Amino acid sequence: MTARKKIAIIGGGITGLAAAYELTLQARKADTPIDIELFEQAPAPGGKIVTKKDDPYLVEGGPDCFIVEKPWALQLIKELDLENELLNTSSGASGTFVFDNNALHRLPEGVMMMVPTKPLPFLASKLISWPGKIRMACDIFIPKKKESGDETLAAFVRRRLGQEALDKMAEPLIGGIHAGNPENMSLLSTFPRFLEMEQDGGSLIVGMLKRQKKMVEMMKKRPPAKGPKKTFFISLKQGLGYLVNELAAIIGQDRIHCNRKISQISRTPEGKWLLAEENHAPTIADALIVTTETYAAAAMLENELPRLADLLKATPYVSSATVSMAFPREAIPHPLDAYGFIVPKIANRRIMAVTWSSIKWEHRAPAGKVLLRAFVGGAQRQELAACGDQETIAMVREELSSIMGISSPPEKSWIYRWPQGMPQYIMGHLERLEAMDAIIEQQQGLYLAGAGYRGIGIPDCINQGRLAAGKAWETIL
Repeated sequence: MTARKKIAIIGGGITGLAAAYELTLQARKADTPIDIELFEQAPAPGGKIVTKKDDPYLVEGGPDCFIVEKPWALQLIKELDLENELLNTSSGASGTFVFDNNALHRLPEGVMMMVPTKPLPFLASKLISWPGKIRMACDIFIPKKKESGDETLAAFVRRRLGQEALDKMAEPLIGGIHAGNPENMSLLSTFPRFLEMEQDGGSLIVGMLKRQKKMVEMMKKRPPAKGPKKTFFISLKQGLGYLVNELAAIIGQDRIHCNRKISQISRTPEGKWLLAEENHAPTIADALIVTTETYAAAAMLENELPRLADLLKATPYVSSATVSMAFPREAIPHPLDAYGFIVPKIANRRIMAVTWSSIKWEHRAPAGKVLLRAFVGGAQRQELAACGDQETIAMVREELSSIMGISSPPEKSWIYRWPQGMPQYIMGHLERLEAMDAIIEQQQGLYLAGAGYRGIGIPDCINQGRLAAGKAWETIL
């Protein structure tokens, strides 16, 4: 009798769950019983997706949405028959403010990821000075880069749009997605589309306008979508944790082992993968998918594959925290006519951004109450993410008082810390990925996936997990 094949997954975040889900599907389709075991060191699966229902509030500790432009999260939700749970950003407000010169300035209408596409709102804005506006407009006349190759996000923005655009728009808008420092962020690894637009249009502004035109033409050719039109950012009515719960139910709780930390990974003489851990017998698997942070993967693989471990350790991570606070609406003097605000580094404040959560999303707070969420830490000030609870609450309150005029204490507050939780795609990232791939290709049955590799967002992680699962499935056939 042939022994059943086993595939192990280390890491129970959205990448690992997506991988386990894909394997579950493949086994059902092929009517082939296999053992799937997922190991997660935390008490519950989900990784950085943490939804807390603290009646009458719904608080997201990590990400609160995903983008529809990358299709993999939406595709998964459709497969799970959860389309009725999809939640667009609220139509009651729109846009974002930027804090500059001790005031909140609305990001001009038509600014697409730092690129102005509508002249009149941009010219009327007080966010960018007139010299800064002229410098940004010069992008149309600056020749495109001739030599190929990577450059930092900061170097690219300075070259195309100037220093003021970098300081007041690119750094808080784009660097904030990665909680990173644009001075060392790899453009090809984080926003390769900017280089594509430059090459396509000869300038960033023209390239963005051409891209928008292509998108409109593509949408016209597509059959009309069923249901209401989806916004660029989208969430779930019951929070993103609902997706985690649905995946866990399909995978099966008997396959998900929480409070389990793998200490070492090695090969058996037969070529299988051996997972060692304290207080438990070793696990032997025919294929292995590792979805943890790269530094955690390095620690597990250091003895078996030291060169791969060195490459994994070269990806830096930074710490951050989210601080959610609930206030009565009357305690907030601001009209709250946007989704929140971002804070450039040059403002020298102690928060990176604030999302007005219950303004941006319905089903987050009851009538008459407002839920705000501040972001602390990141590459520029990550030491602030390690402050104690009282110090953190006091710090965020002081910033909200100074920026938004909120003097009352919050009725409730929630803090979620993510130490060394955000990977940084610094210069050389793509070259390191190529070197990793060359090593992994020689290790049958080993696959790496997750935010530390080819995309940090939820759609990217889902895609990586499912692709790794497909390769693992082929390995055991």
